[in-house]
This record gives sequence, structure tokens and C-alpha cells, in this order.
Amino acid sequence: MSCNPLGAKLLSSFSEIRQCHDSSLWNGEARRVLRVQVPEWFTYYIGNLYRKATKIGLKWVRVNTNKISLLKTDLWNEGIETGRDVLSQYQNEKRFNLHGVDISHLVCCSAQKSVQNIHIMQANIKNLPFKDTLFDIVLDLSTLDHVPLHQVPGVIQEYRRALKKGGVLVLVYWCESVLLRLIFKLHRIKNYREQPVGGTQYYFPVNQVKECVKGDFNILEEFWTGSLLNFNNRVVAPILKSLPNPVYDLILHIEYSKISKYLLKGFAGLHVIIARRK
Repeated sequence: MSCNPLGAKLLSSFSEIRQCHDSSLWNGEARRVLRVQVPEWFTYYIGNLYRKATKIGLKWVRVNTNKISLLKTDLWNEGIETGRDVLSQYQNEKRFNLHGVDISHLVCCSAQKSVQNIHIMQANIKNLPFKDTLFDIVLDLSTLDHVPLHQVPGVIQEYRRALKKGGVLVLVYWCESVLLRLIFKLHRIKNYREQPVGGTQYYFPVNQVKECVKGDFNILEEFWTGSLLNFNNRVVAPILKSLPNPVYDLILHIEYSKISKYLLKGFAGLHVIIARRK
């Protein structure tokens, strides 16, 4: 992979100029996060949350060849916050053909150093640089929620295009729960669907995202997880920091059970969709 963010290609269209702007934004975000010490409990919890979603998705994959062709739509966890890495556990398994994209040049280069046996390209999820029907599984682990809601249908269609017929989409995104709406109301944050909170993060209504997915996919499973994330504040954070890892394992076990949609739907931070391409 070339670590030249622009290569020899001129920025001759608005979309290319926009991607360069987005890349610069995420390069800056990556440099900022590299200077911040992320709490260990957060890394453990989120990392295992993503890995569980990935394993569930892989159980639904049907392949007619010796290899599973896998695409991860951002490499933040592999390149920047490596304790939340997903792909390294598959890097030495011969049955996987690993691919990854990220809009940030810096993230791509960092991930290339961290993960072996992976094909990495700098790209935007709105225009993936792959031919049609190439992948058996696509992992979007909180990538979609960094684009505005009105762009979600186009991204879902791009995932469908890149997946083989019968291929599996694993989609994890920040959702607009009842608790989150209350938190935003108390803080008087308006229009958070179309204006990213904190600069880069959107929160989506579950029903609208599901409708986008249903157009191109059959939903196989869904879970409500990330229930601790909305409580990560100055009051509760010291308690979360003191919990032993088995407690987080138990919470994740409940979040990825059949009862999660009944118990956690109102206040979970993340919604997980496992879907098969029609």
C-alpha cells in the first residue's frame, strides 16, 4: 500500500476534494487520540463488543471457496486504538482474505504496521474502490455513524454492491435511544441527527436505519449493546474503572443475548444488525 494520501491523481472533482478534506479531519483526530490515554475498561469493553459482533456475523457466512473474503470499512481500531483491534485475530488464518479501508492516510499507514496479511486502501465508504460482488462479509463497526443520516441509504447500497449475493453485513452504529434523547434534551443539544455531536459522531433512529437495510438485505439478528457508554460521565466513570473484566464479560453476554432487545432497547448506546444480502 502506498502511504501517499493523494498519489499521482489530481483532485479533479468535488467528491475528491471532499474526501481530501475528510481525510485531513480524521488525520487530525487520529493525532489527537494518540495523545490521549483511553481508560482500560473502555478499551476492553468496546474491543470485545466489536469482536463479538464479528464472530456472530462470521457464523452466518456461507462460502463456496477455501477463503472468506472480508472487508472492514475503517481501520481505527487496528491503527490507532489497537486494544480494540478486530482483524489481528484473523491475520494468520489461511481461510481469510483480509481487506481494510479508511479515509485517513495516517490510520491506513498505522494499521498496515499493526496487522499482517491484509490489503489496505485509503478510501471513502461512500465510494468503495472494489468491483461488484467481491466480499463474503463486510464489517462496519461504527463507521456508518460518521456520515449524516441522509447519506446512510447510499452507503448501505455501496455495501450491497461490494458483497456477494448471500454475503453478510455486520453493522454496529450509535443509535438514538430514549436515554440518549433525554441526555441531549438536558444538555440542549439539537439536530444531532444532521449535525455531528463532538465533531464527528452522529446518532441514528433505529427504525430508519433498519428500513434502509431491509431494502437490500434480510436482517438475520439484531442486538442492543454498549449500554455502559451512555453512563460514562464524571460520576459513574470511577465505578466503571474499578470493575473487574468478568463483569464486562457478563454485561456483554447479556447484551448479545436474545433478551437484549427487551431489556436494553431504551438505553443501549449501540445497535447491532447482522444481515444477508438479497
